[in-house]
Amino acid sequence: MSDFRIFVPIVLDVEDGYQADPRDSGNFNSLHQNVGTNCGISAKTFEGWIGRPPTVADMKAITPAIAMQIYKVWYWDKLKGDQIADQSVANIIVDHAVNAGPGRAAKLLQETLNKRFAKNLIVDGAVGNATIQATNSVNGQQLFNYIKEAREDYYRSLGGAFLDGWIERLTNFVYEKKK
Repeated sequence: MSDFRIFVPIVLDVEDGYQADPRDSGNFNSLHQNVGTNCGISAKTFEGWIGRPPTVADMKAITPAIAMQIYKVWYWDKLKGDQIADQSVANIIVDHAVNAGPGRAAKLLQETLNKRFAKNLIVDGAVGNATIQATNSVNGQQLFNYIKEAREDYYRSLGGAFLDGWIERLTNFVYEKKK
């Protein structure tokens, strides 16, 4: 089964530092204040974590350790990363959750399994036992490649100022055979 500790350096490599680009909707709290993103944790995500709208100081105070707690609970665990048999598949799908939200990542996984492997999953954006069972029943390398392709299609459908960065992020994912 997959291991969160293997995922950590992958996500930290692409999600580091503070930024407050006004073009990034993830930088705004519920009060519509641009407070930024840090370690890949958006203002709205951190607001949910701390239970109030964060300030710039709150966002700048996010450490990699705090980010890892959030990644574990709200992304890895929500997508049942520990139950995914193939580490590369877990990495690419949980990274998509970090980048686009866990619901969107779960839907992408479910849609990919339905379209490419003729699974009959309900596309509800929640990874349950049926999604895990389907994920673990198919060829991991093929699933990884199809997820990567689906992520690229998703990013291209969005376009915009961040497209090149999203594609570069995705390009860095390479399937690693099980040892």
